[in-house]
Amino acid sequence: MSASLSVICLDRDFAEIVSQPEYSGWDLKRGQGSPLEIFAAMSPRRVSQEQFFARLLWSEYPGLPSLKFHDPATDRLDNPKAWPCCPGFRPTSLDACVSWTLEGHALHPEWRNAPATKFDCSGNTLFRVLCILQDTIDFSFGGRHSA
Repeated sequence: MSASLSVICLDRDFAEIVSQPEYSGWDLKRGQGSPLEIFAAMSPRRVSQEQFFARLLWSEYPGLPSLKFHDPATDRLDNPKAWPCCPGFRPTSLDACVSWTLEGHALHPEWRNAPATKFDCSGNTLFRVLCILQDTIDFSFGGRHSA
């Protein structure tokens, strides 16, 4: 897929999400570094005062995003303390070994074709990724990484 088609597809999916009032719990912003970059502020359901800033970056959209967590105080992506503690998240490696990220599939190429871990890119991929991330933070949150 061409880069411009990827941008058009992400633009469409982004616009669909931000136009729906029921999704206003996510603070979504387009990145400045790439037209395929999205920042999403999210809080765990049980600990609403805790906020995390996910950076999602696609090399091709729809597809698997790279996931990092942004530290708004330093404007950096390399602070392990910006990461929530959740299964598969590896703050000290600054990656997430989960089946819906580019990093997870790089670590486990066998996930690409396995029915349980193959990523479904149909529909609104951005919405699917945001929902998975929110569910992960809501149901598996174990605090902020403290290293």
